[in-house]
Amino acid sequence: MRRATEGGEMTTYGYRVAELFITRPRKQTPRIALTEPEAAGGLYQAVFKAANDALARGEKDEVRRHYTRISQVRADAWGILLTVKGGDYGEPREVIDVDADETLGNPRSIGQSDAVLSDFYSLLIIPPYGESGLLITEVKGRSHLQGATLRQLNYKLRDLGVFLRITSDAVDAQAWREFLADDAVGVTGVELVQSTPSPDRTRFTSENVRRSWLHLDLENGSQLKAKVVNALRAMIGQPDRRPRLVGLVGLRDFADEDFDEERIITVRDGKERKLDVRSSWPRFTYRIDTEERLTAAEFVDEVASTARDALTFLNVDVAANWRPVVDD
Repeated sequence: MRRATEGGEMTTYGYRVAELFITRPRKQTPRIALTEPEAAGGLYQAVFKAANDALARGEKDEVRRHYTRISQVRADAWGILLTVKGGDYGEPREVIDVDADETLGNPRSIGQSDAVLSDFYSLLIIPPYGESGLLITEVKGRSHLQGATLRQLNYKLRDLGVFLRITSDAVDAQAWREFLADDAVGVTGVELVQSTPSPDRTRFTSENVRRSWLHLDLENGSQLKAKVVNALRAMIGQPDRRPRLVGLVGLRDFADEDFDEERIITVRDGKERKLDVRSSWPRFTYRIDTEERLTAAEFVDEVASTARDALTFLNVDVAANWRPVVDD
């Protein structure tokens, strides 16, 4: 069972999908075909070799104070499934058994150079042709190792003159369209936030208030609610079409410039999610309803349908034998 949830809210367990492509190391270079570099048998074989070369050899990111290590590599069909360990370091901490009585347990020290590692799956789908593949990364809470996985692989690929990159604009936009088209998703309100008022701006009050909220509940069946819903759907994948909510809801004494945040509130399955139309769309996370973390085989099975849909949306000719199967 998979469920979709907006990326800005806490997600218990799920995964994200990004379009994967390659360029030369310079940032402004165009995409190149996945069949390059030819000497390495295409990107698939290059990534497979890079992952195995990095196996059990951790990398420290001195800037982010993060340690990453690929601990297992499995490959089948178009898929390469990595089990990646990662964790932060850089400050002394303590660990304690939360199931024990804290008055009886003694916290154990974690040194400044100790990284507390967690396992995450990263599934790369690399077709044997074209320019687009996928990177599907496991999400736990707000944590994932998408960027760390790419850095680990790119470090090994640099000698081949190729660089892995990702973008989520297209696949996330499609996911958001499907999310908002679901009859189970409701748009319930508009929230306007003023947090940095200055003397020359309109203010809710003359008192010293650090932050103010204006919340508008939208009546079902009203023309106003229909306008807000249409404006929200129109802005998906169109950053230049962000609605100006103050004018849309008809507030006479205020302007959009009087607010620092303008949010549209959605509800699905009783859970409220707020989308800030002033900022870019949050990363889309597919939620997995489970009480325990999936095994590797279960994770691949869970994401396979979404992966196929994403490949089709990216105009990848999906062959009959594309789907990876892995054993635990």
